[in-house]
Amino acid sequence: MPKKVDHQSRRDAFLAAAHRTVSKKGVGAATMREVAKEAGFTTGALVHYVESVETLLVEASEIVSQGVGKDLTAIEHLPNRLEALRQVLYLTLPTDTERKGNWNFLIGLWERSFTDPVVRKRMQERVSKWHARTERMIRAAQKVGDIPSDVDVLMATRAIATMIDGLAVQVMRTGKPMPATEQYALVDMWIVNWLKPQNKPPAKHPVAGGPRPPQTAAAKSRR
Repeated sequence: MPKKVDHQSRRDAFLAAAHRTVSKKGVGAATMREVAKEAGFTTGALVHYVESVETLLVEASEIVSQGVGKDLTAIEHLPNRLEALRQVLYLTLPTDTERKGNWNFLIGLWERSFTDPVVRKRMQERVSKWHARTERMIRAAQKVGDIPSDVDVLMATRAIATMIDGLAVQVMRTGKPMPATEQYALVDMWIVNWLKPQNKPPAKHPVAGGPRPPQTAAAKSRR
């Protein structure tokens, strides 16, 4: 009697293998053969589930979203709106092995998006979703009086998105590592300079799914 195959589990295994391959070796290494090898199957088995590298990469990119999505949602609803925003931004930084792997994957997809319209569309959707979340959280903090009403929310959103993208490229591609504490400090400085908080100290809520990032000197000085 032939062994029954769980097709969804097999497909998920291939997507996870694609994510691991790109995270460790870059998007150029994500060939059908290399991903199949990483998953422990033949190339023929992979083609049965995913018809092209483009589809494989696009669907594997959802692993990055799923990996942090629940944490981001939980943090977004913390009672202290300004601290919730801070912690969400902390969570997106390339501060440890897992998050660096995610950034390596995302940067690789951006590189591929220059020549691949399918990947480009998915990455544009991701950026729009990320900007919408950040804008929504800034407005929430503004609504409860944590930051002044005259803060330009759209420009502040663009500023932090640009800073985090640039920071990630510097950490992942220039060979000049930046300690996590310095990355957190940059986020803290953006909050002070762009949002001009109403002297409200950060709350002591832990980051969902893990320990709260260590307080930077800048954050401590505002207590």
